[in-house]
Parts: sequence; structure tokens; C-alpha cells
Amino acid sequence: MPTPFRRTRVLSILALAAGLLLTAPVTAAQAAVGSHAAKPTAQAANVHACTYRSTVGFTCDYYYGTATISEGSSNAAAVREIQDIINQHTDYPVLLSVDGSFGPNTLTAVEWLQRQHHIAGGADGIVGSHTWEYLRR
Repeated sequence: MPTPFRRTRVLSILALAAGLLLTAPVTAAQAAVGSHAAKPTAQAANVHACTYRSTVGFTCDYYYGTATISEGSSNAAAVREIQDIINQHTDYPVLLSVDGSFGPNTLTAVEWLQRQHHIAGGADGIVGSHTWEYLRR
């Protein structure tokens, strides 16, 4: 017959093992959820609610104009407007960082948009009057 010490030790080991088995999946799930929650997506971190305004057309409220914008542009507000509209209201498959920098990723997105939607002027990567017209409607 087991001694009280041995029985207590066995029960403690079983309880510890059961506790580890029960908490390990929860801990792994919490870690997985925590890793997603700690890193917000580019879209969540940089999104303005885009709306339609009768005087401007579709806007994300960074910029209301239609100046010609191209790679390397210093008009950060206009570039943010372009990036956010592409993210929210086109079927472009890659999420752009709404950072106001018209770099290679934004250039690729603009060229894709112009090509996919047959925007007049062709896929030149320059956001001129025809591309703004498409983005604003």
C-alpha cells in the first residue's frame, strides 16, 4: 500500500502534468493572438475614413486637389490620398503603406491601377488628371 508521502507526490505530479496540458494550448493561443494584436496592420495604423464629397469627389481627407503627382513627389498629403484610396477602394492585391512617400511600391500600384482600369494616358505611373478622375469617382 502506498505511503501518504508517495500518494501526495504522485497526485502532485499528476496535477502538475494536467495543469500543464490544460494551460499549454491556452498559452500558445494567447501568444498567437498577442503577436497579431501587437503588430497592427498598415491599413489599421494609417487609415482615414474615405467619403464622397460633392465638391471634391471621393476623398480620404488628406488632400483635395488634383495636382500631377509622380514617383519622388514631395507632396506627401497628395501621395497619402492616393495610397489610401488605392487601399480602400480598388482591388489592388497589396496593401500600401500610407506614408506619403511615392516610392516603388506606390509606383507599381498606380501603374497597375492605370493598366487594369484602362485609364486614359496609359500605365505611366503618373497620377495626372485622368488618374485623379478615376480615383475621385
